Amino acid sequence: MNTPVKPFTQGSLSNTTEDAVEDYLTLLGEQDSMNLYRQVIDEVELPLLKAIMKHTRGNQSRAANCLGVNRATLRSKLKRHGLL
Repeated sequence: MNTPVKPFTQGSLSNTTEDAVEDYLTLLGEQDSMNLYRQVIDEVELPLLKAIMKHTRGNQSRAANCLGVNRATLRSKLKRHGLL
């Protein structure tokens, strides 16, 4: 059974990310986050890799192409996250 796909709107991923980061910063209050860029990348990379590998049915070449990285970079990221 197919799951309905949410309609994609231009900027929706960007808006969702911005909202999540703003919520996180609000929770921090006056405290500054350290290494926020690295933290966001670490939080997003694993689900991104899982989703793209599912979407491409495990085809690493296709997944790398979709992500705009070479296959070796994809494999390195998959290994780092325990997906290989």
